[in-house]
Amino acid sequence: MATSKEYAYYIKGNKVAIVQKDWTFSGGQTLSQPGLNDLGAAGALLWKSPKESITDGIELQYVYSPQYTVSSNAAVDVNKFYVNAWTVIDGYLSFFRSAGNNATIDWSTSPENAVTSGTAGDTGGQTLDYIVVRGNERWNGLHRVQTAGSNGILKTYTKVSTTVPYWESKELDFNTSEQFFDGGSGIFYADYFSAGDYVIVTQDAQAIVSEENMGLFSVDSVTKSATATSSYVTLGTKYYVLTNVRGATSTTGIDDEASATADTVGEDGSMEGVTTDVYKAYRDHCYILTDVNVLNDENDELDIPRYLANAIVYYVKAKYAEDAGVIEMKEYFMREFRRITEKHQSAKKLGTYRIQGFDLLRT
Repeated sequence: MATSKEYAYYIKGNKVAIVQKDWTFSGGQTLSQPGLNDLGAAGALLWKSPKESITDGIELQYVYSPQYTVSSNAAVDVNKFYVNAWTVIDGYLSFFRSAGNNATIDWSTSPENAVTSGTAGDTGGQTLDYIVVRGNERWNGLHRVQTAGSNGILKTYTKVSTTVPYWESKELDFNTSEQFFDGGSGIFYADYFSAGDYVIVTQDAQAIVSEENMGLFSVDSVTKSATATSSYVTLGTKYYVLTNVRGATSTTGIDDEASATADTVGEDGSMEGVTTDVYKAYRDHCYILTDVNVLNDENDELDIPRYLANAIVYYVKAKYAEDAGVIEMKEYFMREFRRITEKHQSAKKLGTYRIQGFDLLRT
């Protein structure tokens, strides 16, 4: 009997489940739907977990998923990388990493390519690259990598509602007064910045003409004009990270952000026609961790001790009993689940337990 594909969803707690209408008894989890399962001799109508790959499906965004682990051996420039700022590109959260003696860092080369070279320790057939952000004022947590550019920009799939101005592949001019201005594209840069803002000026790593002009800078002042080439942005301080790989003489302070007074190089013939990327940015020195093991599918190994595995079995049995409407059995399995988890938690405490006494009680 030919049937069309029909899908539905239901919400249980903070979870969303997708189910597919089926006409057979084989495969998948059967969900009892009173009033919908009676098709007479034709068979039974069942709602089951989807078993088919759908090209145009449902996209869920902003879902909370804490099921991931990171390497306990975080080492700078191995699986831990400091970044200086974040911005928004095409509506997606993007991070910027700048080094003092090489203003543009290429995320596609070693050691930074650890963010895209596959996730070490993953047990679920990981094909997507994930990072975990720590020490950030706003974006701590798990993010999926979208692109790792040679201009120091690491773009994620995290959607951001904030609109941040930026310009890519535009000619930009500099002078020796630490000012940049339009190089022929007709952009009034001073209209988009104010003193105290931050700006990323960067290029493709292979196209750098003057490293002094590239990096993350604070905006010292702006000079507005009715002429684009006279609309100046004056730079103040340049911020960067220290790396052993790129010539840092010591690891002292490698976890700290370094800075220096901006010292730009003026325009000359070698810079004619070279395009530059400019991003308004939010300075926020933090770090990125790679080697993230994300809970992907049924092939993953849960990172739990063997004792807690018994608790999970009881929890699953409780949910099956709840779906079947056997509440007494559900409560029994949940009691066993809580008993094991509480016993496991209590075993972590060293020493004796002390109970607060009450003066008026008789002994």
